[in-house]
Parts: sequence; C-alpha cells; structure tokens
Amino acid sequence: MSMKAVQDEDKYLDFINRIVESKSVLIQERANIDPSYSNIVEVSLRKWRGDSIEVLADSLRMAKHPGNIEKWACSSVTLFKQLDVSLEVAINDLHYFRKMIGEVIKAEAIDQELSIEKFYDLLSHFHTGVDRAIFRITIAYSHPLSDSISAELSIPIVKVTNSIAILPLIGDIDASRSKDLMERALTKGSAMGLHYLIIDLSGVTVVDTMVADQLFKVVAALKLAGIQAVLTGIRPEIAQTMVNLGIVITHIPTFASLHTALIQLQKSKSIHKS
Repeated sequence: MSMKAVQDEDKYLDFINRIVESKSVLIQERANIDPSYSNIVEVSLRKWRGDSIEVLADSLRMAKHPGNIEKWACSSVTLFKQLDVSLEVAINDLHYFRKMIGEVIKAEAIDQELSIEKFYDLLSHFHTGVDRAIFRITIAYSHPLSDSISAELSIPIVKVTNSIAILPLIGDIDASRSKDLMERALTKGSAMGLHYLIIDLSGVTVVDTMVADQLFKVVAALKLAGIQAVLTGIRPEIAQTMVNLGIVITHIPTFASLHTALIQLQKSKSIHKS
C-alpha cells in the first residue's frame, strides 16, 4: 500500500475511534427508548447494534471494503429472522444511530477545529455509509430464501411500516422486466395495504426514455390503486442524463435517499392523522 493510500485510510481514524468509544453509551441510550424486548432478544440486539455502529464508523475510511457491509447485512437479516424481529426495527435503529453518531462527529470536529470543507466531506462519507447500510440490509432481507421463490423476489417488495414498503431495483429494466414490475407492484402493494411504495433506483445502471416511460406507467397504475409511488436513489450522473434527454419527473415525489424519504413519509402520515 502506497503512502498516500495509508494516509487516505487513516484520514478520519480519530473520528472512527471516537465513534467506537461511544458505542456502549449509544447502545444503552437506544435500549432505554424501547425496553419492551425479551432478555434473549435484547442481548442479541445489543450485540447487533454494536456491530452496526462499527460498520457505520468504518464507512469513514477512504479505502472502502464493500465485503464488510455485505457480510454485516447478511448476518443481520439472519439474526432478525431468527429473533422474529421486523426489518423496521433495524432501519429505525440505523436512523437513530445516524442522528447520534452525527452528534459525536460534530463534537469531535469542534475539538479538532475542523474546517467547514473537511467537516462537510466527513459527513458526506458518513451519510453515504448509512444509506448504503440501509440499502444493503433491505436487499439482503429480500434475498430469495430458496430457489423456488427466487423468481418472485427478483423484484422484491419489502414492507418497513404498516403502510410503507421499499422496492429496490438493480440492473437494467427492459420491457419484460417492466411488465413483471407492474404486476408485482400492483399485486403486492394492494395485498400489503400500502399507502406508499418507495422505488429505489440506486442499483439501476441506465435510465433512458424507455425506462422512464415504463416507470411512469408503473407510477400511474399504482396511483389508480391508491398507492403513491416515491422515487429515491437517483445518482447525479443518472439525473444529468435524464435532464439531457428531457425526461421530466416533477409529478413524482423524489428524495435523495431512503432515509430522507422514510422520514418525510412518516411525518406526512402523522400530519394526516392529526
């Protein structure tokens, strides 16, 4: 490893250490918020939360290790299914740690008198890491449990609250797949009693006029079924391509990340109830 690579790897090492040192306090504070689990579940959740904090802290490393987060996501899903705990718990925990670790980062940045530019760069790495964690655990949760259902889950819909689900799309969307997408979104969305379906495009490689047209048809069909489609994860290069092609999606709610979409949709539900 070159000297520059070593320097990049250790660029935010102090922040990583500070987050890990705060792990026990963060875990206890999270447990105090929802102490309703059995002892067995609580012990397992504490360990999972500790591992998750370390994964989020490690996202600050400049040299990424994608295998680490993949392994964490798969083991997380296995644990949660064994404990019969919903994916919503995992995502809520990650949202909570995003906020609290952000406070730890801010305090350390103040201590180190970090420049605004470096602080922004640091937070950008961290929030990207949290979004990646949410995306990967959602994908892992929807991974086929057996070969017999692999076809069904090639377009996975994962319910995260009573009325909100996530549909993470990966790869190309051709005519055949868009037809499957339409049928599955309508069938599962109605069966689940959804109000919102978040279609995450983080894993879509290309969005052209054909793909956009297919997505518009799915969104329109969902609307007729009483389900509001929401788009997330449109990468900058994809957004630029869409602008150049004249593709307009102002009629569809869009958010930069799953985290932002979930927060806003849950706020919207609260407003409608009040």
